[in-house]
Amino acid sequence: MRNRSASNSSIDASCIAVQPSANPGLHRPNSSYDRSDVTNDFGTQTLRPVVSGAERVICCHRATLSGRQVPNSLSAVTECVQARVPRLEIDVRFLADDTIAIFHDSELDLETSASGPIGAQTRLSLPDVRHRTNPETGISFLEDVVDAVAGSDTLLQVDLKPLSLLPDRQLEHLERVLLPLGEQVIVGSQGHWNLRRLKHVPVAFDPWLQMRYQPNRKSTANAPHTLGLHGFWDDAPIAVSPFFSPIQYIETRIDDIVSLLPRAIEWMVDIPTILHMSGFGAALGELLGRRNISLAAWTLTESSGNPSAILEHVFDAGASTVITDIPLAAAEAAAALSSEAA
Repeated sequence: MRNRSASNSSIDASCIAVQPSANPGLHRPNSSYDRSDVTNDFGTQTLRPVVSGAERVICCHRATLSGRQVPNSLSAVTECVQARVPRLEIDVRFLADDTIAIFHDSELDLETSASGPIGAQTRLSLPDVRHRTNPETGISFLEDVVDAVAGSDTLLQVDLKPLSLLPDRQLEHLERVLLPLGEQVIVGSQGHWNLRRLKHVPVAFDPWLQMRYQPNRKSTANAPHTLGLHGFWDDAPIAVSPFFSPIQYIETRIDDIVSLLPRAIEWMVDIPTILHMSGFGAALGELLGRRNISLAAWTLTESSGNPSAILEHVFDAGASTVITDIPLAAAEAAAALSSEAA
């Protein structure tokens, strides 16, 4: 692995394509990534690579494994579980009757045969709603995903998409539905105000709204609104203070953000932010590790660039998990890194 210094960095964080959470586009089966070499036990063999002496986890983003299933569908989850992947991620939203649907966007229009906000629907109104990319596939529900994952070797990552202040009844319902999984689940979100009220499930925090590196940002309508001296979008006063070195600034902000959700066992951080910190000699995974927090990097996609180069730098920064739309290509790249190290 590389020495952590700005001068030794060979990858430009500004060139990494990241899908912001607002509207990442149509989530379709990825025909260019259609893999037929997925078999039972495949995930156990390939998606837990050992790189630089540490076991890493490759997480199937929106339950995408072979690329043949509709992302965020029950069939995609089933494929992952049958292949014994170590970790898969799904997105969830509440319907008007508090049913929990597996869906990314707040609106149905882009992804499905219906239109309008998904939060206005009920479980009874959704059976006829189909995914645009596969009319045979409807919207799935969290209870069905829990049934599919329970008793397997797979960790379920539930990405809680709403950023509004959710009522207690919805959070309590979420925990009841997840109860059969025990420690086999982790709930992540950018909304720490919701995560902190969860009492019975492990939680992961995404600090996207507090601090991020996004050089090609087109709008500042959403937080953070301020571009700091070290290239991070961050509304904290020290982001524009000349009295903090980059390392002092990064470590101070980590402590500030940890205090928002002290019980988080993991941070989910976008890859450009991780790499930009590494350019200052700050290995985010190691800094978080000193605070008993692990690091998951998101999201490695086909458009991100060379997966080997990206994974090398992300693992060097101390990430234990990489969330990706191309898990098999990521596994091949990680295996190559392991071979080079050997």
